[in-house]
Amino acid sequence: MSIDQILKQAAHTWPDHPAMVDGDGTISYRELYQQTESLKAELSEAGLRHGMGLGVMGRNGRAFVAAMLAGMGCGATVVPISHQLKQAEIRSIVSDIALHAVLDDRSGVTPLDGEPLSILFAEQGLRLVWRDRSSDRPVTTLADAAFIRYTSGTTGSSKGVVLTHRSIDARVTAAQSALNLGPQDAVLWVLPMAFHFLVTILAYLRSGTTIIVCKDLLAQTIIDDANRHQATQLYASPMHFRLLAADQSGKRMDSLNSAISTSSGIPIEVAEAFRQRFNCPVTQAYGIIEVGLPLIDQFSENSDPQTVGYPAAGFELALLNKDDQPVTDGEPGRLAVRGPGLFDGYLKPWQTAQQVMSNGWFMTGDLAVRRTDGKVVICGREKTMINVAGNKAFPEEIEAVLNRHEAIVESHVFGQPHPLTGEIVCAEVVVVKGGLLDVEAVLRFCRSQLSTYKVPQRLMPVSHIKQTSSGKVKR
Repeated sequence: MSIDQILKQAAHTWPDHPAMVDGDGTISYRELYQQTESLKAELSEAGLRHGMGLGVMGRNGRAFVAAMLAGMGCGATVVPISHQLKQAEIRSIVSDIALHAVLDDRSGVTPLDGEPLSILFAEQGLRLVWRDRSSDRPVTTLADAAFIRYTSGTTGSSKGVVLTHRSIDARVTAAQSALNLGPQDAVLWVLPMAFHFLVTILAYLRSGTTIIVCKDLLAQTIIDDANRHQATQLYASPMHFRLLAADQSGKRMDSLNSAISTSSGIPIEVAEAFRQRFNCPVTQAYGIIEVGLPLIDQFSENSDPQTVGYPAAGFELALLNKDDQPVTDGEPGRLAVRGPGLFDGYLKPWQTAQQVMSNGWFMTGDLAVRRTDGKVVICGREKTMINVAGNKAFPEEIEAVLNRHEAIVESHVFGQPHPLTGEIVCAEVVVVKGGLLDVEAVLRFCRSQLSTYKVPQRLMPVSHIKQTSSGKVKR
């Protein structure tokens, strides 16, 4: 089944139910489907064909969703591109994948040189620019390829992850079951769709859920949108939960019955502050572009924001040592997963998923611990673990402590070689505006909360912390 048929089925089942609420108002499932079909016809008329690569760039909203689905419906392989990227970054993606064209909503820089073709979407004019209209060379060797997205690149260069319609369908079905939403739900959406279209947006559409797109990330906007549209779930990153927990307006979001944190680990004090402020517990979900949504802490009285819970239905996990042998509960191990909707391959150099897998497992690159209750806690990235005289220190844990200090805005922890201990812990920190770094005070704070080997040996003030395009610390 072509993935754009998800919207067709939803429009047939819930024609008049609100599909999305964005800056242009409310649109029903029937209207969104009709507008997407019209856009698909225009793209086909413009020359978009099976096997071509189409970059889709734009803000969160109906136009982005429709463009992604319309491109897939034409048989093209779609590539979401953040409208916040710089022109050099966009052109690098376009050239690396050998995209045939880019469709955008004019909210960012001009993605390509060339004569733009105006494509009408409802009352909005989208811009289609061809890079290579005449080429019949497909962007991948997979006949059923539907989607390519680059990994975050936190520990090195990004990889183009390729998925077919079949794989997307399987992972959306699994995510729909894990999220357990329906037409009675409305999800408050604050994350960039360019990085989170798969699998959550598609799972919402398949479930008949209303997607409420917040126009900005101000706490007041999010709260007002939640109350105006009776949001039942918030799907956000730790940054959003921190902003909301710090809100002083006193306004509640009484319609919320669940809140999911994703993209990186949420500090326990942020989750607790949000719970106290809005009387809604925070749970974590573990998503990865090669796999989908394999781990989630189910919404129950024993949910715990420190963990990513249990494997979702259909998924299995293993925690392995360096010799690929299982570790005992409570011991950090390399997180391996398998289940429905795994990716089909890496674009460059081309590798199939089977070639990448290790004994049938996909190695995520993360280190994790399984507690005695069976729940999984993510420790950090395997490649970023710091080995201090045989002791394992995880940058994410140390950063969480540093970021709690009143003088520090954000931090980046990393290891440096040392002749005696193998490695030592170092940290770059951004100090609050107008403040001075009192190194000894910060180290005293760290010593009160961290084992001695985890305390930074070097602390360096910087003006900013480098981040990936999806907002993660660049390792």
